Amino acid sequence: MKAPRAPGSPTRTVLRALVRDRNGLIGGTLVAILVGAVLLSLVWTPYDPTAVDPNAPWLLPFRDGHVLGTDMLGRDQFSLILVGSRETLLIALASAGIAAVLGLPLALAAALGPRRFAAGVVQLIDVAIAFPALLTAMILAAVFGGSVWTAAGAIGVAFGVHLARIARAEIERVHGTDYVLAATASGSSTWRTVRRHILPNIAPTLLVQLSLVMAVASLTEAALSYLGYGSPAPAVSWGRILHDQQPYISARPLLVVWPGLAVALSVLGFNLLGDALRDATDPRLRRHAGETRPDDVGESEEVAAPRAPLPADGALLQVTDLTIRIAGRTVVDGIDLTLAPGERLGLIGESGSGKSLTALAVLGLLPEGAEVTGSIRLDGVELLGKRERELARIRGNRVAMVFQEPLTALDPTMRIGRQIAEPLRLHRGMSRRRADLAAIELAEQVGLPDPAELVRARPHQLSGGQRQRVGIAIALACRPALLIADESTTALDVTVQRDILALLDASTRRQGTALLFITHDLAVVSRVSDRIAVLRTGRVVEQGPLDRILHDADADYTRALLAAARATAFDATAFGAAAVGADSDAARDADFGAVEPTPGVRTSTETVEAPL
Repeated sequence: MKAPRAPGSPTRTVLRALVRDRNGLIGGTLVAILVGAVLLSLVWTPYDPTAVDPNAPWLLPFRDGHVLGTDMLGRDQFSLILVGSRETLLIALASAGIAAVLGLPLALAAALGPRRFAAGVVQLIDVAIAFPALLTAMILAAVFGGSVWTAAGAIGVAFGVHLARIARAEIERVHGTDYVLAATASGSSTWRTVRRHILPNIAPTLLVQLSLVMAVASLTEAALSYLGYGSPAPAVSWGRILHDQQPYISARPLLVVWPGLAVALSVLGFNLLGDALRDATDPRLRRHAGETRPDDVGESEEVAAPRAPLPADGALLQVTDLTIRIAGRTVVDGIDLTLAPGERLGLIGESGSGKSLTALAVLGLLPEGAEVTGSIRLDGVELLGKRERELARIRGNRVAMVFQEPLTALDPTMRIGRQIAEPLRLHRGMSRRRADLAAIELAEQVGLPDPAELVRARPHQLSGGQRQRVGIAIALACRPALLIADESTTALDVTVQRDILALLDASTRRQGTALLFITHDLAVVSRVSDRIAVLRTGRVVEQGPLDRILHDADADYTRALLAAARATAFDATAFGAAAVGADSDAARDADFGAVEPTPGVRTSTETVEAPL
């Protein structure tokens, strides 16, 4: 097996992106000048910034060795600017750090905490936002005395709650995406999901907000010092220089130009660099696919994900009287389903019939506030009522899921190889090296081209069919006993659908994995199912072997679906071949029984309009 090359350093990748970005180059240069001035002032200044020279007041720039001239006391302006940069950078970093330490936990608590606790945190944030940072800093300075830490604390707290409000919205947005749901379905714990999926995806927004905090902190420090609430003498800051020179602005305007220009350039640098870092750290905005490579996994070695044991007898999955209520409305009403080891059950119904909610209930991933009754047993073990930690050990291990939309089901910030390897590291305890090699094998098994190279890519660099193959590889990585495929071919074109169906069919048969296939298309479900269960408005109206349902359905609703499937521009044979591919199963899939076609009805349950 060909092992992938080592990736470029993440720092080097970001720096390369910043250099190519004009804003990043300008902002980075300005911030680098600020940092350089701070470092230089620690070891050298042309003159003692506090030394008064009565013989050299009001000197113009480049006179008697003074690059920026002197003030009314004969102090060297360039030395004052150099030393004043320390306080500006310190208060910017301290404010950003306090804002991050305060704001991010508040945002996580407000977005992911229990409902009542989260509501209390949101109210606390709203109250705190009402206090302006500058006013708070002035009050604290009046009470405790002006200092860098007083100002940094006031600014950090004020902007920390602003950061919490923005981050909370971003966390809720990311937490509702399919790839976070897929990570949870793979067995990822809440903290691991936050660390590996949520935080990386909100990092660009956080960088912009923290850069704004640093910029505003620089301005606020200058304003506080100018108003006399900053650090007392002999401390030197740009705002204090402005305060000292303010009485002489009309006579010597150059005295305020230099510190004012320093403040303006530092604020501009923080803002531009923050915007550029947002783009540089978002892999979806990078121009070159070659920049995204996985870690070196070393020598090739044979790695196989252990196969989950299947029960010797009895039902693998048993759903009994499952009822789900959301916001007081019953959306699933008394469903009974069984699935034997290695069996393949097609769950079919129109939109809103409860198919996906049934699947999510098996995984324990129903939306917050859903009320569930009944029983769901996997391997004879009751799943309803299990704690999150216990469910996390089952998800991705004994039961896995392939989601409908292949792009949103993958984390855009993670490389493909890392996402395939994650269930192996979670449930099999594999090292990163072995899991990465196993990911290449899995990518090869699901038919991805050049898998050793493709695992370096990110989701946006793959086609829809390739992304769905990646989703299948992730779901089958730990050889689960049950695979749930939720509308996994709906977003794909017909030819890609055929290939994905063939892959699901072959992969699950090879591993002996039971399949719960959810769809609204009879032609598709007939390709991969041994039995069919038909749902309507949250209830199972009919279920049984595939051949009986297709040729001798009992329920009027099922007969209407079959009639809709036959009412197409193609004859029965052409319909079966186009929907499921021209293979040995096409003839079986083409014959949907002797039900007469219903005029005006299309071939999927999404648009059944026939009277029932």
